[in-house]
Amino acid sequence: MNTRRCRFWPLFLMICLAATLVACERFSPTPAPAATTHAPTAMPADTPTEEPPTPTATSEPEEPTAVAATATPTSTPTVEAGGAGGATPSDSRCAGLAGELEIQVLVGPAEAVGMEPVAVGRVPFAATAEPPYVVQGQGPISYDDVLGAAWGTYAVTMDLDFVVEGECSGQEGGEQLDLLLEMTGEQLVVVDAESFQGEYPWSGTQTLDLTFPLEDGATAEGEGWVVVLHLGS
Repeated sequence: MNTRRCRFWPLFLMICLAATLVACERFSPTPAPAATTHAPTAMPADTPTEEPPTPTATSEPEEPTAVAATATPTSTPTVEAGGAGGATPSDSRCAGLAGELEIQVLVGPAEAVGMEPVAVGRVPFAATAEPPYVVQGQGPISYDDVLGAAWGTYAVTMDLDFVVEGECSGQEGGEQLDLLLEMTGEQLVVVDAESFQGEYPWSGTQTLDLTFPLEDGATAEGEGWVVVLHLGS
């Protein structure tokens, strides 16, 4: 019996070895799928690369909101209310002032023979409504008279054109007119007697510097002339 056991012992070892090899081949495929299952974990790495652009787009549109805040300085038109200071010029009596200058001019040749000695006329003027209050005006004066006598006639004709320029100024209640009066004209004296006839012409320009307080009836005068201020005419 022992000899039989010894014969089959090598055979038994071979069978056991073959069985173990078969068992190892069966279990060898199982590790392979475990390795392949870990490969898909790389996919999350693709998703984060597409997300960063989105925050940059949201940050840019917020800047125009700051531009809306700059619209507030349009409140500056309130400065126009400061124009209320323009009310002070309206308190001046110079604003829109109007009147006349009554001008009396001595006619020398007429006075020499006892004729009406003075030519009288009125020159209207007006001032601007805003400072500086510029004054302007103009007007003519004419004189025509004839003296008849036994010896003949004595005629005097005079035509004058007046131009007024100047300014009205001064503090409220103390305004005054500073004017330049320019007189341009001509005069003709004609003498017609029994045995004599003659003509005596004259022409020229004269200027006068005048200053009036802003009072009706104020007067300035000089040699051969008188000027009277009339307000509101």
